[in-house]
Amino acid sequence: MPTTTTDPAVRVAAMTVRRGDRTVLDRVDATFPAGAVTALTGPNGSGKSTLLDALAGVVAPEVGAVTRPGDGVAYVVQAVPPSALPLTVRATVAMGRWRGKPWWRPLGRHDRDVVDAQLDRMRIADLADRSLDELSGGQRQRTLVALGLAQRAPVLLVDEPTAGVDAASAALVVAALAEEASRGAVVVHAAHDPVAVAAADRVVTLG
Repeated sequence: MPTTTTDPAVRVAAMTVRRGDRTVLDRVDATFPAGAVTALTGPNGSGKSTLLDALAGVVAPEVGAVTRPGDGVAYVVQAVPPSALPLTVRATVAMGRWRGKPWWRPLGRHDRDVVDAQLDRMRIADLADRSLDELSGGQRQRTLVALGLAQRAPVLLVDEPTAGVDAASAALVVAALAEEASRGAVVVHAAHDPVAVAAADRVVTLG
């Protein structure tokens, strides 16, 4: 599991991660600074999603360590099927405000304001009462990104945020990632899209 620190950056030291019998990442060293967008690039199978999983604490390294801020991570995974979240758009985004709250306590006004702000930011406020399975791929991706944004976490990880979406949706996502970095968050996303890569502050290429 990652070690938490007061350092705002996320750091990976000599990390090796295996998936079954396969070594996906081997002795990786990297620093992901706060206040910057870092794009992970590389061919399919190079370990981009695995690196995000390790940064989020979803998988544990066999060797090495991950250190990150102690206030949590927002992780937007790739291609969540609508059936996995049988909710409306608003309810899906509101899930981002439940981190660290008791299950029995309703969301407060501030939480609802944050949710509304992310719906507006991703231009999905008019879809708030629709189910995820009624949305296009781009609309669904914007909803999932809004879920991550609503957490206001110090670390935002996004797997292929512009994959398979239209140009307008991609532009909204790229702008939102830059805004999150500007508020001081560590932002890391995996990308093949050259526009999203070009918009990043830093690029880490996996072989």
